This record gives sequence, C-alpha cells and structure tokens, in this order.
Amino acid sequence: MKQLKIIAAVALTGMFLSCSIRQVQYNKRTVQVSGTGTVEVEADNATIVLSVVTTGRDATIAAQNNAKKMTAVTEAIEALSISKDNITTQNYSIYQEQSHQAGKTVYGDYKVSNEIKVFLKDKDLASSVIDASIKAGANRLSSLNFGITNSDILVKQARTLAVQQAQESAALIAGTSGAQLGNLLQIYEEYNSRAFPKAALMKSNGDMMEESASYSTPINGGKSTISITVNATYELK
Repeated sequence: MKQLKIIAAVALTGMFLSCSIRQVQYNKRTVQVSGTGTVEVEADNATIVLSVVTTGRDATIAAQNNAKKMTAVTEAIEALSISKDNITTQNYSIYQEQSHQAGKTVYGDYKVSNEIKVFLKDKDLASSVIDASIKAGANRLSSLNFGITNSDILVKQARTLAVQQAQESAALIAGTSGAQLGNLLQIYEEYNSRAFPKAALMKSNGDMMEESASYSTPINGGKSTISITVNATYELK
C-alpha cells in the first residue's frame, strides 16, 4: 500500500513539472501603419517621334526623295537651336508593297520610311518643332511624350513625406493607447506614378501641312503625380 502512494506522488510531481515548463510566451506588441507621400510636377521636357515616308515605282528614286525631305526636316529642327545629339534615327526601312489578286501576287510601289526621335530639353519647343517638321516634309508624327528631368529628386521627396506620415501615425496610435513608440521593425514601399498625358498624332496628310502654315500646333504638357506609399511595423513599449 505504501508503494502505491509513492508512485502516485511521483506521477503527480511530474504533472506539476510539466505545467511549470510550458510557460506562455507573449509576442511583442506592434502597430502597423502606412503613409503616402505625393509630389505633383509639371513636365519640363518632351520627346517627339516623327517620320518622312515616301513612295515610288523605283526604290532608288523613292530613297533619294526621302533623303532630301529628311535633310530638310533635320535642318528645320536644328534651326530651332536643337542640338544634333538630340536628333537620332530610330528606324529606317524600304519595302515594296504587295497585294494579291486572282491568286497572284501583284507588286506595287516601294515605300521608304525614315523615323527620327527628337528630345527637347524645353517642352515649350514642341509646338515649333512639330510645325517646322511638317512644313519641311515630315508626314507622320508617331508620338509625343512628356517627362521630367530631375525625377530622382522628386522620388526622394515623395519617399520622405511617406515615411514621415507613417511615423506620425504610429506615434499617434501609440500615445493614444497609452504606449510608447519603439523601434521600427519592418518597412517596405509601393511606388505609384501617374504619367503625363500622351499625345499621339498618327499619319499626317497634305491638309495638315497646309494648315500648319497658318496655325501653331497647341501643346500642353500637363502635370504628373509621383506617389510613394510605405507600410511600416513599429514596436510598442
């Protein structure tokens, strides 16, 4: 009988030891917040992509005609104080048009296309460049895009505003709840940008060339928004 009591006591002691080892572990108290920094800026530069497209029954004559017109176009652009370094050939092609009639391939005129990209440090020159190019012989304007020169500086400004807003929100929550704000445990950002409006004028014609002599092409670069959101986790004390 005494032996049974001893065994029971040992078993009971083991139960208490087991309970004392399994202590409840509490995680650190944290607060998760987000902050958004937004910077609005006007465009200060522009990029224009335009072409001279010529056709002819003879490839050599069509190419020579194209070269003559493109030379006039580049000279007209350079006359507006645009550096040659900012005028680059983007694409050049020669091909013969084809069609199919009654099961046969019919060869048509040769088409020559010379496409250039013009970068303007001053977006206000875009209207003058377009008008001068069309007048000189350009007959296709593929795209007009606006941009900003010092985008890195603006991104830093938006990032700083986002971090400051997140920290202020965390401090407010901590103070209101009777806690103190501790160390920053984790942070990551999301980059969002609302681009400048794009103008796309495809394939101009003779009517457009005639009108350019009397009217100036209206250009408005608009504004762009650079927005950065940060999500942060802070420790609460």
